Parts: sequence; structure tokens; C-alpha cells
Amino acid sequence: MAPLHSLISRFMRSLTMKFTVMTAFLMIATAALLMVIENSSDRQEHEAVLIERAGMQAQLLAMNVSEDIIADDIDRLQARISRFTERADINEAFIADARRQMLVHSNTADPVHSSLATDPLVVMALGSGETRFEIRDDVVHVAAPIYSSAGRLTGVVHTQSPMDELVAAGREALKRHMLTAVVAMLILLPLAAALVYFSLRPIGQLTNAARTASSKSLDVRLNVKTGDELEVLANAFNRMLSRIDSNLKRIHRLAYVDMITELPNRERFRKEVERVTRKAVEEDTTGAVMFLDLDRFKRVNDSLGIGEGDRLLEMVARRLREIARGFDLSKGTQGEPSMVARLGGDEFTLLVPHIESSAEMARFAQQIINAVSRPFDVSGHQVFLGISVGVAVFPQDGAEPESLLRHADLAMAHAKDSGGNAMHFFEQSMNESAFERLVLENELRDAVKNDQLTLFYQPKVRMNDGVIAGSEALVRWNHPTSGLLAPGHFIEAAEESGLIGEIGDWVLREACQQAAAWASEGLILPAAVNVSAMQFERPGFADNVLETLEQTGLPPELLEIELTESIAMRDPQRVIDQVQPLRNRGVKFAIDDFGTGHSSLSYLTRMPFDVFKIDQSFVRSMSQDPHSRAVVDTILALAKALKLKTVAEGVETSEQLAALREEGATLAQGYLFSKPVPAEDFESYARASLEDDVAAASA
Repeated sequence: MAPLHSLISRFMRSLTMKFTVMTAFLMIATAALLMVIENSSDRQEHEAVLIERAGMQAQLLAMNVSEDIIADDIDRLQARISRFTERADINEAFIADARRQMLVHSNTADPVHSSLATDPLVVMALGSGETRFEIRDDVVHVAAPIYSSAGRLTGVVHTQSPMDELVAAGREALKRHMLTAVVAMLILLPLAAALVYFSLRPIGQLTNAARTASSKSLDVRLNVKTGDELEVLANAFNRMLSRIDSNLKRIHRLAYVDMITELPNRERFRKEVERVTRKAVEEDTTGAVMFLDLDRFKRVNDSLGIGEGDRLLEMVARRLREIARGFDLSKGTQGEPSMVARLGGDEFTLLVPHIESSAEMARFAQQIINAVSRPFDVSGHQVFLGISVGVAVFPQDGAEPESLLRHADLAMAHAKDSGGNAMHFFEQSMNESAFERLVLENELRDAVKNDQLTLFYQPKVRMNDGVIAGSEALVRWNHPTSGLLAPGHFIEAAEESGLIGEIGDWVLREACQQAAAWASEGLILPAAVNVSAMQFERPGFADNVLETLEQTGLPPELLEIELTESIAMRDPQRVIDQVQPLRNRGVKFAIDDFGTGHSSLSYLTRMPFDVFKIDQSFVRSMSQDPHSRAVVDTILALAKALKLKTVAEGVETSEQLAALREEGATLAQGYLFSKPVPAEDFESYARASLEDDVAAASA
């Protein structure tokens, strides 16, 4: 019953029903209009017939009563008028003489009829000598003059004929017309409905096609051959569906496919992980998510260009797909295949829906590492890459896409930190470490805002007499709960969070301000400041340093900037361009941790540096390790040849000091003289050292 009711309801709301009803209304209106016109025409014809007949009857009566009027035979007139009014089509009649005096009346029961003779119609008939007629209240009034045989006007006959026949004829005509209209409606309305239905059938097809298309089935097409606007509309609809289908496929491709490698992208991978992990929880199975990051890709991309870098990513993606397919085939199962995806940059992910053990995943990861380690041929160049792999197992390491990707990423980061080209499983301690790092970064941001940083200073002394010759400014963090923290606890976090530039600017400004204050009080000592790679490589580094010197009032020759060897050798020409303008103004530059990097001797001869700082790892082990001693000797000999000063870091024993002095080192820095101390303690140490030097000189 319900489907039938729904069908009827849908039909009642359809265009066919609406147009059929409209057609019915038009047919009814047309029939009504035609009936009105026909009835009006019939009425006019019947009126003319009735008037003509009434006139003829009045004239015949007038011709028969002329002699009786002359003879003044009232009885005979009365008899004639009575017989005349016995007709069904005569209601009333009377005869008056030429002077409009009533002679006889058909109604003898009412003797008062004198006023009738003065009826305007009677007056007009007597005056004109012609028959006159008038319709009053559906009654035909006729006044016919009476002439004698000699042609003299002797009187007038007045008759009243009812128009009942006219009304009856009108009713019959109306019934006949209505019956005709009903029969015509019964015959023509179904035909009209059928014509409307067949004419509007293409619209129904359009409606069904639109309904189907709204349910994402865009392959429906219409075949309408009506030759009219509906065919044009259907063809336009087909083109629209085709274009929408094409655009949706393109949008889907843009939304879920990586354009460079043709692999699923992050969103597609996330949806698939969500589905697979839900299924794994329901079926109590185990799978894994692998996070893959290429090693050394940025260097290759910078060397060969972005285009060749994209080609290299395509090759890597192809190898990863082949390895994943081989892994699936080796398992010999009919389960879901593994999915390789690209998240962006040089990061890939791999979803393994089902694994048997961690050992299986370890072997799979090693296969991936071995495959990517094979050389790639890019435009005639052999390119070697490595890959770091992090593995998170679900559901134990997480059942949500976000947590699994984050855990696999943390595991990959550990693999990369261990040297790269390796794999690592996720461990809960990694999550805790990452959380601690996040907390540390947030606290460090607060430290910069709330002025929790401070500077300590470590003396640099002359190697020959131990007198102070300068200082190195070292940042410390007055942590609200952990106390005073050395740079090793927070510098890495500052670099990863991007705060190192802001901290470096603060250290430079604070050190210059303090050195300027000491100089104004007679304590003239150069201050060395470490500069990070991010700070040094920012545009306008040299201008920032000069602006700081101008604001603090520190003479440029009292500022020494320390760059690590890795920074100096990353882009030697850029270093030369950045350093030389400052050296021209008097600022000194030192290579920090010299000997730990990979310096080019050809660039060393051109580098605008003033000081080599020998890394403390060599200084501390030079007494026991001949190789460290040889490195120190080489650095000192090189500095002497290039006419550069040297600062030996980490001097803690007299034996180390003696050996360095013997080899010709210029300055020493280490716990043998003083650890890093606050500005007040450093000032006391410096003044005491200078006073001892003055005293020794005067003695």
C-alpha cells in the first residue's frame, strides 16, 4: 500500500499531472466561453423569432377587429380578445381606440385598465401608425395600429407574450452544450494527458539522470531525439555530466595522489591507515606503518636542480613499490597489499596491513635500505642515497593514523640521529623524549620573553705568562625549577625551534654592551661571541653586527666572532662575502672547533679569519694520544704559516699548558685558569690578573 501511495503522490506532483490539470482548466475555460457565446447567439435568434411572431399575432388581431371597432361591438371585441389570450404564448392583451380609450381587456376580473392605454408603446404606435414592440421583464410587449378598410386609424392592439419558450430553449441549449463539453473532456483529456506525458518524457529522463548523478554515478547519459529544446538540453546535460565527471576525477587525483611520484599522498594514506587499523582491532591482527626519509637528498636536489630531483623521487618511488610488491608476494597470502605513499619532500610512508613478527619487519626494512642504497642514474650521473626507516606497529604503538605516523616519525628520527641508512622501531621512551623536547621548547620561548637568559664569561690568557687577554661570552639559562643550565641542555632545542637566531642576537648585544661598559671603566678586553649557522646565514648579518656595535658603543676591534668550521666550509664564498666587510671595520673572526670538520686548504688561504680555536677534544687527549698531538701540532704549524693566532680550548692541566706553549700556541682557555663565571666574577678575575701583570713588570 505504501509504495502505491508513494507512486500516486509522486505522480500528483509530477509535471505531467500539472500540465494535464492546466490543460483541463484551459479546456473547461474554452468550453465555457464557447457555451456563453453560443447561448448568447441562440438567445438573440430566439428573441428575434419570438418578437417577430408576437408582432405578426398582434397585427392579425388588429386586422380582424377593425370592423368591430367601427361598429362599436364591444361584446364581439371582448370575445375576440378572450379567444386570443387563450393561446399559451399570449399572457395579456387589450384594445384601445384612436383616442387611447380602453375598449376591451383580456382580464375582465380587474376592471381598472384605463392607465394601460397611455402606455408609451401604445402612444408610439398610434403616433407613428406602425407596429412597435419592447421587451420588459422577459415579456414581449407589442402595440399594433388598427386600420379600417378605408385606411383610417381606428385604434391599437396591445399584446404581451411571455418569453418562457426562450428560457426553456436556453436551458436545453445549455444542457446540450454541457453534455457536449463533458463528452469532449472525457475523450480529449486522456489524449491531452498522453500527449503531455510523451512530450515531457525527456524531462523525466533528465530528472532520473540528475537523481542518479547526485548519488555520484556520473556515467549516466541521455539519448533524447526530439529535435527541439529538450534535445538541446539533454545534450548540454550530457556534456555537463562528462565535464563534472572529469573534474571530479581530477579533484580526486589532486586530493589523493602525489603528482610527482603517482603514489598516494598523505590524505589517502591516512584514510587507508584508519581503515586498516580499525580492521586490525576488530580481527585482532597486527600491522605496521613505516616512515621513510631519504638521506642526502637535499644535497642532490641542490646540485642537480629541482627537475632532476623530481625524477630522482620518481625512481625512489618505483623501487619502493617494487620492494613492497616483492614483500607481498613472498608472504604468499591473499591479504591486502602494502601501500607506498609520499608525504612530501623526501618523506615516504609504507603501510603493511599484516605482519607476523618484528623480525619480519626488520628484514623488510633492511631490503628497503639495500634497494635505495643502490646507485641511481640521473641524467648520466650516478647518485647515491641512503634512507632512514622508522617503524610503528599497530595496534600496540597506536590505532589512530596521526599517532602511528608520529611514532613512526620519531623512530625514523632516531635512526637518522644514529647516522642514517638504518631502521629503528618505535619505543615509548621516544614519545616521552619528544614530549620533553616540546616542553623544553615552550619553556625556552618563555625564557627569551621573560629575560631568564644570562651570560657567563670564560677568560682567555696569554700562553707565555698567563695574563688575561680576552673573554668568551657563553649563554646560560636560569631555569625556574632546574636552576642554571649550560648551553648543551637547550641549544639543540633552540636550533630546532628556530629560537637560536633570537638568542644569538641577544647574546651578541649583551656581550657588546658588557664589553663596552668594561672598556669605559678601563678594562679593555676583547669579547668573543659564538654565532650560529642560522644567525650567520640570515640576510643582513653584517649590518646587524655593525648596528649592535654602534648602539652599544663597543669599538669593533674589541669584538671577536666565532664560527664553527662546519659553518665556514658549508659555503666558503658566502663566508668570505659576509666576513670581509666586518674585518675591514676591525672585527676579528675565529674558526671554532678547528680540526673537527673538513676544511679545504685552498679555501683556508683565502678565508678572512684571525684565529684558529683548537677543539678541546684534541687538547685533552694530546698527552695520551699521539694522533691528537699530531693534529694539534699540525694546526699550530698551519696557523703559524698563515700568521694567525691560536686559542687552545679545554686546557685543564699544567702538562697540557706546557706542551701547547712549547708548540707555539698563542692563547689558552680552560678550567686550569677559570671556568665560565658571571660578569662580576670575571671582572674581578681580569683586574687581578692585570694588576699582577703590572706588578711583575714593575719588579
